[in-house]
Amino acid sequence: MNVREIPFGDIVAIVSEPWVDTSRKPWISGDIAYVPVRNGYPFTTTLPERRRKGRGYQKIGSIIAFHGEKPGADVISEVITLHNPQAVVWYRGHIGDMRIPDLVPLYGEVTDIIHNESGIRYHLNPSLVMFSQGNREEKRRVADQVRPGERICDMFAGIGYFTLPMAKAGGIVHAIEINPVAVRYLQINILENSLDSQVTISSGDCRDHITGIYDRIHMGHYEAVRFLDTVFDHVRTGTTIHVHGIGDIETEIRKHLDTSGHSATLQHRIIKKIGPGKVHTVTDVVIT
Repeated sequence: MNVREIPFGDIVAIVSEPWVDTSRKPWISGDIAYVPVRNGYPFTTTLPERRRKGRGYQKIGSIIAFHGEKPGADVISEVITLHNPQAVVWYRGHIGDMRIPDLVPLYGEVTDIIHNESGIRYHLNPSLVMFSQGNREEKRRVADQVRPGERICDMFAGIGYFTLPMAKAGGIVHAIEINPVAVRYLQINILENSLDSQVTISSGDCRDHITGIYDRIHMGHYEAVRFLDTVFDHVRTGTTIHVHGIGDIETEIRKHLDTSGHSATLQHRIIKKIGPGKVHTVTDVVIT
């Protein structure tokens, strides 16, 4: 399949161009879109034809990551041929409150890498700390809402998945992370992206370190709802709380709101599918 490589953000602008083969879907990898080219028009590269029901995977820096069931040898061979990756890994999940990856190497060597996304450089080792490309659009959506000078708390900061986009958008971010390995990468990533004047780090349990009143609180954890009682002590009218979870968590959120005596508007959206019958969701809670 003949394609042109373009920045992901330019897809909408080029969709009506005469060279675009609209009978085929673009293939997205990181911030690059591989857009199919009609016969007779110039192209930049040729990709192998993809199987209609091929396995999905993520490209994290120079490493290919599979989720769900373990991929077969034919699938592994296909991605090696297509990408020539440093390594191929299989994520079976994450372990404990520190969200340590349960990862099986399938090919190559897993080491520290740099992943580029939306103009941000993330240093990480996928065998030591989690990273999900499926949250890419959500990072952009939240960053687009940030107003310069906002005081923000990122309660589960990790290596800076949401901290860095929010800081780059002008937020003053208090990043809290319980996993010391993730904190080390967070420190590196803040310096790598010249955001040290925008971010303050607290290492430990977010319930022990959250302080003061925030304009925005980000809760990027599947069990974020159980931390809401702590959060309500740090909000004011107009504070936005991004509450992540699995499935529809609005009823649980409203119970916590009622108990706390706060009122709010809620907006619920699906981020991605994470398993059979399971979806990763976020509910934006705006205190009124």
